[in-house]
Amino acid sequence: MAPNGTNTAAPAASGDHMLTGAVTIQVNVFIFGLIGLIILFRLPGLIGFLRSNSGRPFLQTFGRNPPTPGNGGMTSNPVSAVSSLDLDYSQKTEKKIVVHDVHRPSYPGSQCPPHVPSTPKLLDPLLKLLHARVVPGYSALQIAILMNYTYILLYGAFRTSNPFTDNTRSAWLSVSQLPLIFALAQKSSILGTLLGYGYETLNYVHRYAGRLSILAGNIHSIYYIYKWTNAGTFIANISRPENAWGLVLLLAMDLLYVFSTEFWRRKAYNVFFWTHTIGVIVLFPAACLHRPALQPYAFACVGLYGLDRLLRVFKSSIATAKVTALPEMDMACLEIPTIKSGWRAGQHVRLRILSGRMGLFGWTETHPFTIASAAGANDGLVLLCKRAGDWTGRLVDLSKELDSKVEGQGRLKVWIEGPFGGPSRMVFASFSAAVLIVGGSGITFGLSTVEELLAKDHNNQSRLKYIELVWVVPNPGSMSPLVPLFTSLIQQSESTVLKISVYYTRALTERVPVFEKVNATPCTPVAIVHPNLTLSPGRPNFKSILNKAVDSALGVSTVTGKDAFWVSGLAVGICGPLSLGEQVVKSVGDIDSATRYRVGGVEVHEETFGW
Repeated sequence: MAPNGTNTAAPAASGDHMLTGAVTIQVNVFIFGLIGLIILFRLPGLIGFLRSNSGRPFLQTFGRNPPTPGNGGMTSNPVSAVSSLDLDYSQKTEKKIVVHDVHRPSYPGSQCPPHVPSTPKLLDPLLKLLHARVVPGYSALQIAILMNYTYILLYGAFRTSNPFTDNTRSAWLSVSQLPLIFALAQKSSILGTLLGYGYETLNYVHRYAGRLSILAGNIHSIYYIYKWTNAGTFIANISRPENAWGLVLLLAMDLLYVFSTEFWRRKAYNVFFWTHTIGVIVLFPAACLHRPALQPYAFACVGLYGLDRLLRVFKSSIATAKVTALPEMDMACLEIPTIKSGWRAGQHVRLRILSGRMGLFGWTETHPFTIASAAGANDGLVLLCKRAGDWTGRLVDLSKELDSKVEGQGRLKVWIEGPFGGPSRMVFASFSAAVLIVGGSGITFGLSTVEELLAKDHNNQSRLKYIELVWVVPNPGSMSPLVPLFTSLIQQSESTVLKISVYYTRALTERVPVFEKVNATPCTPVAIVHPNLTLSPGRPNFKSILNKAVDSALGVSTVTGKDAFWVSGLAVGICGPLSLGEQVVKSVGDIDSATRYRVGGVEVHEETFGW
């Protein structure tokens, strides 16, 4: 009380509330201002991407297939590839890996996509440093982004405030981050589109921001729980409706955190999915009923969530899939011939099997799978589903059951949602050379990318002169079903040289049949059917593979005048386990700056299992 008997607590509290609101606004303005600068910095890449005509927003169906190279078009089904495969090389000239005398014009009117580097050449040494791995799965750039985000929130938490006495600052910081967290979580993310990254690439920021938001919410709640418990008034205070809803909000946020940890995502994905869904549904009304002032943030999250769901409805298709078992690879191959185009190589879809044979609740589960075919392939959209858990195990077993009853005629009703993700604004066809390194089921990324690049080469829409697909598998027998498809792809390459190298890591004590009369040997690499298709024991030497690709890119002829064709860099695509990505990124980092400059830069697109 003041000397005149007036109460000064209310004005002080009002002043603190205004200061907290101002600091919260500063935090958000700074965060979204940085995001805006990144969007502006990446604007040239967006323009180049749009000029390349590579956008694929929705899956599409057509009455007939778009034109594809080769006789009869391409196929990504290893079973169908056998019928169109020409194995007679006795009268053919072997295709050598030489590109020194080959060039494609890039004068005005050429259909080749423009090459827009992700970073100016002068900043390439800095880019090399930022892409270096600091901890497994995280580059220096990713760590820097997370640390700067942390510093911004710490500024908001401690700016003229003490978290141990200020009971509102942490709460406002917690809730104010929810729109950003929701924007990063959406499958059809508008923010991701503006930044030029898929939701799976930004997922690490979503998880980190969510955890900091939950931490701030818990700090706010612990303050009151301690205060009321110490005063013996906890029951009385928590019985008030606004406080009871605050407790519900806290429990919903903690539920989201506990069941989103890596253990639950890997071991019990459905538990993670349903607790996340329930937690998000409870979050909105609890925030509004806890404090009406939180409604703008809650409504912003509802709008983002609703927009994402609406876009996903437009991206969904119900179709009939032809199912084939691939027992050598422990996979099920799904062909959906009615979906002809609408995706880019490397993108994935979310698959739901609408069949009671998948179990009582199997139809409720959705799982992501990378598309194994290029748009316009004869077989339509093709998925290779490898056994990796209970649901995929049931799908593989079901494919074997259907195959045993009516060989090659199994049918399943499926719900396809997508496409999502992919190499964002990285246009492989705008580079001079590309190396695709995949492990295990990551071959789906490699197959679709190679098929798409060969189609672009056939239509004079590619600058590529050298492509190498490197597949790392445990067992050489995994290669057998795909030999016809690999050979078919090599046959259909024209001015672009395609080399496919398969490496198996399991030590052999005897010869293992791979294809027809070709056997895998314990120590010696062998060529299978075609000299550009090789099988080798051990792990690949990534540095040697990348150096060969760089030499091939530098060997592209350059001439003067309107037919000038300049070296436009090396693209490296990675899809596989985290350890594989770490090794390849390290090998890319070992390329010296002078070589990177001469080749026009080296850019990496990485997809690792487990996101």
